[in-house]
Amino acid sequence: MKLSNISKGVLTGLGVIAFSMSAAVSTTSAATILKVASWAGPKHTMNYGVFPWINSQLKSCSGGSLSLKVEYGLAPPPAMYDTIRDGVADIGWIVHGYTPGKFVTPKIAELPGIPGNSKQISTAFQKTWEKHLSKAKEAKGIQILASYVHGPGLLNTKKPITSYKQLKGMKLRVGGGVANAIGKALGIAGVNVPAPKVYETIASGVADGVLFPMETMFAFKVAELVKHTFRNPDGMYTTSFALIQSNKSYKGLSSAHKKCMDGIRGVTMSTKIGGFWDAADTLGEKEALKLGVKITEPSAAERAYYTKVTSKIEAAVLKDIDKRGVDGKAALAYFKSQIK
Repeated sequence: MKLSNISKGVLTGLGVIAFSMSAAVSTTSAATILKVASWAGPKHTMNYGVFPWINSQLKSCSGGSLSLKVEYGLAPPPAMYDTIRDGVADIGWIVHGYTPGKFVTPKIAELPGIPGNSKQISTAFQKTWEKHLSKAKEAKGIQILASYVHGPGLLNTKKPITSYKQLKGMKLRVGGGVANAIGKALGIAGVNVPAPKVYETIASGVADGVLFPMETMFAFKVAELVKHTFRNPDGMYTTSFALIQSNKSYKGLSSAHKKCMDGIRGVTMSTKIGGFWDAADTLGEKEALKLGVKITEPSAAERAYYTKVTSKIEAAVLKDIDKRGVDGKAALAYFKSQIK
C-alpha cells in the first residue's frame, strides 16, 4: 500500500531530525581540546594574555570545536621541550637557553647592543627564523608556532649599581644562552636557575640580584626583593623563546583545525605575543615603582664600556651558527633590518 503524502512528510521530517541529531553528535565528537603546559603562574602574561588570545582565535575560527586548556606543573622549564615532543602535552613554551646544545641559532635574537621592545624584536626574530634559522633543522619532533623574546633585559640588584665594573664577583642569576656569555664578560658569578626559582634564590641570599626584564617585577614578584634597576637603552640582552606543538599533535588535527592553527602561527603570532610582553613590561614597571624600585641608566662612558667588554660575543655566536649550516652574518644582517 502506498504511503499517504502526510505519512511521507512525517517520515521525511523524522529523517531530517535524525540527520541533524547525527550531525550534532559528529560535531561534538570532533571537538579537540589541546593541552597546554605552562611553567609560569597565572599572573604571567603567557597565561593571562597569550593563551586566552590563542584560545579565542581558534574557537572563533573552528566554530568552537578547537580550543586550549592550560595546565600547570606538568614539567619544569628545562624539561618543557621534551615534554611537548614526547606528547605529555600538545603545546608549551620553551626557553632556548634552558636546553643547551639543542638550539644555537636563536641566540641571534639575544645579542647585546640590539635595541627595541619585545614586539619589534619578536617580529624580526620570527621572520629571520623562517628565512634563515630554520635551515639548521634544530626543531626536531615539534612545530615552531612562534619565535619571540621578552622585553629589554635589565640588571636588577639589591644594592645600587652605577657602574658595570661593580658587577665583578657579584652573585647574580643569569638565564642561559647569551646571558651566560654576558655574565662571564662582566665578571659576574653566575647563578643558573629557571625563572620560577628566582624569588627564592634571591630571598635566600644565594644571589644578590638577577638579569631579568621589567615584566618579572610583577609576574615573579622580583620587586619585593630588589630595589635597583640598571637599564641600558642600547640593549643589554634579551632571552629567546618558542611556542611549540608536538608534530604528532599538529598532524593529528583535522584539515579544518590545521587551517585555523596555520592562520595565526608564524609572524602574526610572534608579533601578538610580543605586544603582550610589552604590556607586561609596562605593568611590571608600574608595580615596581609602587614598591620603591629605582630605575637608572648607565652613563655614556658605562654604555661604551659595556659595548667593549661584550664585543666578542657576537662573533662567537655567529661562528656557532655557521657550524649549523646557516650563514650567521647574513642572518644577523637580515634580523637587524627587520627590527622596526
